[in-house]
Amino acid sequence: MAKKAGLAVGQNSERILDLHRAVVVAHRHAQRVHTATLLMSMAVAALGVLARIAPSTAPAVVLAGAVWTAVYAVALAPWAARYQRTSATLQEMLDTELFELPWNRVGVGERTPEDQVSDLKNRYRGDESRLRDYYLVAAVPAPYDVLFCLEQNLAWGSKVRQRYAQLLLGVAVLWAVAGLVVGFAAGLRIPELVSNWFVPSLGLLLLCLDTYRAQLSNTRERTRVRDIVAAASADPAGAPLAAGPDWEKFARQVQDVLFQMRRQQPRTSVWFFRRFHDRDQRDFEYRMRLLEERVKLPAPD
Repeated sequence: MAKKAGLAVGQNSERILDLHRAVVVAHRHAQRVHTATLLMSMAVAALGVLARIAPSTAPAVVLAGAVWTAVYAVALAPWAARYQRTSATLQEMLDTELFELPWNRVGVGERTPEDQVSDLKNRYRGDESRLRDYYLVAAVPAPYDVLFCLEQNLAWGSKVRQRYAQLLLGVAVLWAVAGLVVGFAAGLRIPELVSNWFVPSLGLLLLCLDTYRAQLSNTRERTRVRDIVAAASADPAGAPLAAGPDWEKFARQVQDVLFQMRRQQPRTSVWFFRRFHDRDQRDFEYRMRLLEERVKLPAPD
């Protein structure tokens, strides 16, 4: 098993790397749909404003909006949901194999078939070096090493999702402010401003606000569970953690929360994650050093 060789070595085994490649590809498919949805919502909102200003364009704008809505509802949304589910299941396979946790067939369902894993991982075209050393592995005895990896999954996701939620809230605010500025410059009265700017933009504003609320809800749940995980390794007066039924049950419960969070909301875009990666990694490296000072490996015989 990967963990028996050590997490640092096991996470770079060919099996784990194959699963990671498949996760990235499946996530990329789902994320492209969500990105396209945001961009198209902005485009439709802009076209709606144009149609209010130039009524002759209204039929074409209405047709474009209807076609986009139909394509998204009939084809893109189910397609994205399928890949999002696949991505979450593949990540679950990666984590349970690496951490040697039992598979929760009731909560997760069946594993992704190996032929689908092969198909997805063979479509990976990214930088191979980014797949290696995915987790920061603390030099601490088991199961503290796994516990720290679970904490990373919870905390790192919280940081990124909270920033992404703030970004979308900023988009909504900027669009609303732009409407007020344009309305003021054009001398529009409030009813005209609402009908000419905010009504066509309603879809965009609702998308941004709904995503903002969903990401914050995801972040709050991750933070709540992360506090529990951190407390499990932070109490020096408590009994030390040891592998066994109690630990396995606890780790499986944490993993269940992670799976449900991954199913509810897709990961943020790769570029957005990498934008803050180095800063976040330094924070976790500091946390890792504190853990290593508190929970030391036994002296070699």
